[in-house]
Amino acid sequence: MADLDQAPVAPRGSLGGIPVIDLAGPRETVVAEVAAACRDWGFFQITGHGVAPAAIEQVIARARAFFALPRDAKRAHLRSRDNPWGYYDRELTKERRDRKEVFDIGPDAGGIRAAQGDPFQGETPWPEAPPQFQALIEDWFARMTAVSATLLELIAAGLGDERGALAGAFAAGHSSHLRLNFYPLGDPLADEAGAPAGLGVHHHTDAGALTVLLQDAVSGLQVFHDGQWHDADPLAGAFTINIGDMVQIWSNDRYRAPPHRVLAMDRDERISLPFFYNPAYTSDIRPFADDPHYRTLNWGDFRRRRADGDFADYGTETQISDWRIAPAR
Repeated sequence: MADLDQAPVAPRGSLGGIPVIDLAGPRETVVAEVAAACRDWGFFQITGHGVAPAAIEQVIARARAFFALPRDAKRAHLRSRDNPWGYYDRELTKERRDRKEVFDIGPDAGGIRAAQGDPFQGETPWPEAPPQFQALIEDWFARMTAVSATLLELIAAGLGDERGALAGAFAAGHSSHLRLNFYPLGDPLADEAGAPAGLGVHHHTDAGALTVLLQDAVSGLQVFHDGQWHDADPLAGAFTINIGDMVQIWSNDRYRAPPHRVLAMDRDERISLPFFYNPAYTSDIRPFADDPHYRTLNWGDFRRRRADGDFADYGTETQISDWRIAPAR
């Protein structure tokens, strides 16, 4: 994966483009379309999700208003290694600084409180400005939780998960979180950080089960597929979905978490809001197969290790390949 950033970029619309699935269609059709998208791309867009355009416009506007605050005001809500919720502007992906700012919202936004033994105990440090920030973000968190649960059920149906193992991994209180991303023009921290950041987000896969992404109208997201980078251009009113490492393990490599990245902004600023739908910290993740490709992985342990690699350079970033017991196919 080290050379992925040097791979060619596909012409727009090649291979028919990233799949678009209408969740309001007949259930059997939707299950089949989601299964095919997970198998072939690991990436797709959804319409018919039931979230009103007005709610989408409100939450993007509120995120934009927060990132428009002075840097000192944003840094007053700085996250730490022990509490990963809050503002940060030096995040690493694969040990390289990204050109972005983030504000991470923890599970407490969904009414889920940290339990003793959880890898993270902190709560979201809600800013007083912009107005109604917390109320609108908590509303969005609830909406994304509902959309994610629907998608997980569709993915489980495609995998033949009759025993409900996927849903069961979330039953004890999921550890999902919402992120507000801001991609500025240029690199405001180049001098302060000591070295320029090359990309908005360097290539990676998402650690959890699935991600529901709201993009504004500015392009920048790319997914790696068949040896090339493909633009995942925003589709008005749609959400962009990708499966994560835990679905790859559950499916025993039948579905692959897709590498993706975000280009650095050189014409327009960009806002995006990914919702990371993650299992309960206590969940043990194992393949649905008689010939498992992975050892059992504890989600809380994996999440702690991955977070350390994102926050600062505490060593090589953890990957699910560290749990692999069969050669990659």
